[in-house]
Amino acid sequence: MSITVKFNSNMAKVMAQVDGTAKGRMLQAVIEVRNETLETLSGQRTGRIYRVPGTTRTYQASSPGEPPAVATAGLRQSITGKARSEAKVVIGEVGTDMPYGPRLEFGFSGVDSLGRRYNMAARPWLKPSFEKALPKVEKILGGTWL
Repeated sequence: MSITVKFNSNMAKVMAQVDGTAKGRMLQAVIEVRNETLETLSGQRTGRIYRVPGTTRTYQASSPGEPPAVATAGLRQSITGKARSEAKVVIGEVGTDMPYGPRLEFGFSGVDSLGRRYNMAARPWLKPSFEKALPKVEKILGGTWL
């Protein structure tokens, strides 16, 4: 009497399903953070009133510690998000390619063309957005995967 045992592995199929689910969930999380960021970059601020460059309109600037005010909407319109897989890791990114985005987030100092020093306090916008979206992100990523 002989017994034959055959083993069929579904590991590749399961891993592909997990990878697809992970990327889909990360994309949902990215969308939540991006939406929260757009909300953070909206609304009134409490700083000085300036004229929008090249126009006769005015806007109220942000005070230190507030998210940046929207004068031309360049930063707000540049916010993007994406999810990608890289070596069995799923990465989500939300941000801007505008060079002043990080300077607004963290503040900066420098010297102008006349040799005068200047400082601008941080106007955080991305970290507060992520922190506000975190409960939704945790819920998205923490659900059943298969």
